[in-house]
Amino acid sequence: MEYKNNDFVLKAQDASAETEAIVYKYDAFLEAITSEKFAHVREAIREGVRFLVSGKYPTIDTLAREHYEGSVKMKAKYNSVDAYLAKFPMHARKSATIDLATGTGKSWVIYGIAQIMLAEGLADKVLVLCPSVTIEEGLKEKFRELSGNANVSQILQELDPSHTPPEIKSANDPILSGDICVENIHSVYERTGSSIRDSFAGKGKRTLVISDEAHHIFSPEDAGTKRWFDFLTDEDFDFVYHIGLTGTPYIQNGYFHDVIFRYGLKQAMEDGIVKTIDYVLERALEGAETQYEETYANHVRLIEKYSGVLKPITIVITAKIVECIEEWRKLVDYIAEKERISFDAAKEKVIWVTSGLPSGAQEKKRAVVALELTDNSGAEKIRKKYLQALKSVDDEDNPVEYIVSVAMLTEGWDVKNVFQIVPHSNRAFDSKLLISQVLGRGLRIPKRLTPPVQVVVNNHEQWTTAIGGLYRDVLEIENRITWGYDPRRAKYAFPLFNLEYEEEQYSIESKVKSAKEPSIQVLHPQAETRRQTTTFLHAGIIRYDVTVDGNVSVEDATRQIKLFLKEKDRNLARKWSIKKIDQFIKKTLKNRLGRVYDYVSAENLATFKQAFGPMFRELGKEVPRMKLMAGASKKIEASSMSRQSFSEDALKTSGTLFYPPQFLESLSGTEKMIIEKYISMRLQITPALVLPETQYIMDRFYPKNEEEFVTSQSAIYVTSSPEIEFVKSVFNDVTFFAGFIKSPDKGFYSIPYSFKPTAAGSTHVKRSSFNPDFFLVKKGTKDVLVVEIKQDDDLAQENKAKYRDACEHFTQLNQELVTAGEEWRYHFYFLSPTDYASFLDVTREGKYIGWKSELMQGLE
Repeated sequence: MEYKNNDFVLKAQDASAETEAIVYKYDAFLEAITSEKFAHVREAIREGVRFLVSGKYPTIDTLAREHYEGSVKMKAKYNSVDAYLAKFPMHARKSATIDLATGTGKSWVIYGIAQIMLAEGLADKVLVLCPSVTIEEGLKEKFRELSGNANVSQILQELDPSHTPPEIKSANDPILSGDICVENIHSVYERTGSSIRDSFAGKGKRTLVISDEAHHIFSPEDAGTKRWFDFLTDEDFDFVYHIGLTGTPYIQNGYFHDVIFRYGLKQAMEDGIVKTIDYVLERALEGAETQYEETYANHVRLIEKYSGVLKPITIVITAKIVECIEEWRKLVDYIAEKERISFDAAKEKVIWVTSGLPSGAQEKKRAVVALELTDNSGAEKIRKKYLQALKSVDDEDNPVEYIVSVAMLTEGWDVKNVFQIVPHSNRAFDSKLLISQVLGRGLRIPKRLTPPVQVVVNNHEQWTTAIGGLYRDVLEIENRITWGYDPRRAKYAFPLFNLEYEEEQYSIESKVKSAKEPSIQVLHPQAETRRQTTTFLHAGIIRYDVTVDGNVSVEDATRQIKLFLKEKDRNLARKWSIKKIDQFIKKTLKNRLGRVYDYVSAENLATFKQAFGPMFRELGKEVPRMKLMAGASKKIEASSMSRQSFSEDALKTSGTLFYPPQFLESLSGTEKMIIEKYISMRLQITPALVLPETQYIMDRFYPKNEEEFVTSQSAIYVTSSPEIEFVKSVFNDVTFFAGFIKSPDKGFYSIPYSFKPTAAGSTHVKRSSFNPDFFLVKKGTKDVLVVEIKQDDDLAQENKAKYRDACEHFTQLNQELVTAGEEWRYHFYFLSPTDYASFLDVTREGKYIGWKSELMQGLE
């Protein structure tokens, strides 16, 4: 049995009102922190939150068992559920992984999940762990930018007036309620100068831990982070909530089993989020003296291509540190000779980047020789110099054009100008983990470029066979067959009309009410001491009292809140005197905790500060509200439809292909060979000898006569059962259609809609768009029947919104077409299998105008 990464992905099936209300409550917030094309980031955050908040899945164990019971492939791979669960190292916790390809928005996902969990009160504080200081600083910078975004804060305050932006801290400071602590994992182990143990010990049940580059947690090769897993499972902390983020979810060649959302490299390339990969598996040069000829030629070509726009970077990946330094020397020598410049001038163009220096005696000697040093003492100075240069390597005035690095030590780079990657040996490219890490270094697209953008991977032919299968798996390179508009079938084409939509401001919200007084409904119980119980081998149980850390006097708490108000709003600070704050604290402590206290716990002090949040909102501030407004009609030709594709593997599992006699002529050589293979099997195999699995594939090929295939498309490929049955029904009654097309899922013909994801609603309305599934023209008319297909009785909130807004869309479109003097008219239908026969009956009889299916009546 063949296994794809998607086979292992777990799907939390919890659509309860309680869960959905939280999952979709923050849609406006998610749209504010991401850009339009990053819909996958918003979906990743929703799925992460869904798993964390769902009462249906108290641990990942529960979700894994559900997946196993419903997966034929998992049952084939593991002979028992216990054998399957053994692949979940943290199965007793609410712990899962999100797989996002490098460069597709992991930092947004981390911040989004952290903020929602804090806002919902499901976590008091968040600990974000990462493998290096470089990544730590990058995350802090991004989080502080998001936390300080006025628009983001305003949206969250509309959802919760007591909201205050989280403080972004490191482990050098005490971590209080509402804070997000970002720290590299190595500092977490240190007890000196770190507040991790004081801030989180015993508080794991109210802490969300998020691990960036989470493959390090389980990596057997990465000795430096082996303690990461031990920290997450340390009983002193007792962490319950954990989400891992990685673009390389592999242990060697094995894909993680606890992934709950996946946005893979292939999908990211298809969506134009990252560069596509121009891989070279069939071409190479032999001999050490010429190994950089092709690399150099590619680099020169890239410089010419992007001249005046940016400076391309080439990176060379080695397996070991000493090889990195030696290859740096070879490349510098080569460039000096090739460009006829001095060694020092060539050295300005090439840097080597490693996390440290060689440790073995022989390797140290090799490094010293390559660097032309008398001993190893100067190597560290060079290393640090090159690490500093890496930070500005994209800048035009930085002379560096080549980077030599070690495969396992490349995370945290944010170099966008990489356009060529050269794996130096198969050891730098001999596992799915290494391959995905190496490719990740060159995927980010510079802001000045518009997709599609390519990065060249230039490896060596002599080890292509060894890594070819792994490489294809990581890139998800499949045999694919394309289909779409066929000029030879133009007689069945018909024009389509859509509406232009633009955003318009329709109202302005002005905050005119006075700011509320601070209000606190709940305080945490507080005490000056807590009882400690210790069990000794001989002495038995010893109990004693220890002082609770973090308590401050009411006087100190009053001063801290006064300073807090001064930092946030000096006018507000003047209104709230020391005396007034003191009275507010004492009164609230007595009302909420039942007696007078002369001190305040650290958690309650954070609550007091948060209570002033609504008072920071600016009065009289105008907030524009936007909506989409339909404009003039626009004409769309069928020939503008992008070609669609399906994989050979999909034919074996789900899809159905309808095709005319000319289909093979529309295919490329490889595509033609694939389809011919199956068609010939269908025609030649004796039915009595057909294996069940072969018959299953054969049943998914539906040849049609030329006179039946009344579409301008070369073929029609559909995957869902309702769509398959609809196409079969249409072909059975095709004589009264002049033409029809299957619309792509994205682009081509888009209709906007807005909805509240749950029946109870949420504060902010979600906006999206959809492409109707089919367009059909009734023979002898200019009537276009637009059809959206769903399962029977699918009355989801989203479908109700699609139906409502699509009906309005086509009403306005028909009015525009009348004004423009066009004869074409549009009629929209929501259909499910129950409705197919009735729909075809009224279409045949010409009584389709105003007709409503059972599904449409239910949606109304």
